[in-house]
Amino acid sequence: MRRLFDFQCLEPDCSEQFEELAKYEETGDVKCPSCNGPTRRLIGSFTIDPKLGLDPASYPTMGDKWARIRRQRAKIERSRSND
Repeated sequence: MRRLFDFQCLEPDCSEQFEELAKYEETGDVKCPSCNGPTRRLIGSFTIDPKLGLDPASYPTMGDKWARIRRQRAKIERSRSND
């Protein structure tokens, strides 16, 4: 199965970044489309498609998660001390 990967040319004069459909096993065989030089596969990141109606800004961060846990623990401690 072919997947879309990000690549960067290793030639110092080129350094072009591009996307290429390739099999996972064949990513070392991909050549730069500009200079035909060797490439390396870059680590990709996922993106959220705005057409799905999802707002990336509404997703909580780890800091938000830990703040929520601290608030919950403080609330539990207050309820225990009032008993």
